[in-house]
Amino acid sequence: MLDFPERGPIPILSVRPMTAITSLLLGAALGVAHGLAGLVIARLARGASGNVLATVILGGTALRMMMVLGVVALLLLFSSVQIASFITGLGVTFVIGLIAEVFLLLRHSSATPTRA
Repeated sequence: MLDFPERGPIPILSVRPMTAITSLLLGAALGVAHGLAGLVIARLARGASGNVLATVILGGTALRMMMVLGVVALLLLFSSVQIASFITGLGVTFVIGLIAEVFLLLRHSSATPTRA
């Protein structure tokens, strides 16, 4: 909100507050985008091994986390999102995406033969 003494506060991005359903769906959409990006990074790392695999996975995870944190900060600062609904939608889809990514990586590690 911008506060002007002669006119009062002016909202930056929206005039009306978002409904709980809209906030929930917005959080869920951000969580799904994070999960899909994780699956793409896991697929890209599938052919790599050793240090390259760790670098791709950890670098991709750090980049995704920073992007989600930035989007969440911008939404909370400049929109009228309902925080509880938004965080619930984001949290549920975020955890589901992480579990899917771990299963994909574990399946990849069990499919690669070990050298004796």
